[in-house]
Amino acid sequence: MIRTLIVDDVGSVRRSLRALLETTDDISVIGEASGGIQAIGLARALRPDVVLMDLRMPDGDGLDAVEALSGIGVTDPIPVIVFTTFHLDEYLYGAYERGAVGFLLKKNPGDIPAAIRAAVNANALQSPAVRERLLADYARGSHRARRTTRAGAEPAAEPRLVDMLTERELEVVAALAGGLSNKQIAARLNLGENTVKWHIRNMLDKSGATDRTQLALWAVRHGLNP
Repeated sequence: MIRTLIVDDVGSVRRSLRALLETTDDISVIGEASGGIQAIGLARALRPDVVLMDLRMPDGDGLDAVEALSGIGVTDPIPVIVFTTFHLDEYLYGAYERGAVGFLLKKNPGDIPAAIRAAVNANALQSPAVRERLLADYARGSHRARRTTRAGAEPAAEPRLVDMLTERELEVVAALAGGLSNKQIAARLNLGENTVKWHIRNMLDKSGATDRTQLALWAVRHGLNP
């Protein structure tokens, strides 16, 4: 059973999400929080498998909560899926840069169960429109103007992950950037599906990326599209 914490400041939304998730056979709701500060405390106390997080809340910013639970340097991070009404660049990029493993829009609640299942398997799922926007924007390089610290300083140079990957790993990550599933990558490269999973796990370890989406974005930035 996948143990999930729901975070939203609107009680009716929390009740709707709980009702949706409780119709599944493999997902349970172990708690609810109405703001970011409360979410951090509950998540650390209850240790859910996944946190479903709204962003705009009066009691603590959702992005700060994402970073506190799953950001770089967090010991034993908890996967966080952002679930929001607002499809704004500052939230989209901010969520991924703070450590979120998925980004969904509230107008598509049916995507939530699949996203939760993907998160616990170190995958990521976001609305198709969100994924297309991310990849296109990263391919143009326009995201770099946004990637600054909250103090306004330029970010540190990225490590040369490309030098750390084997030729086969580069082929796998390029196919991943094309949106292919493990099964499709295996068929394209004439590999076993377990071998594909092994390569992806190795690339996640080498890069420090938390999920497939971050690897895919890195591939696009480095021109590794299939």
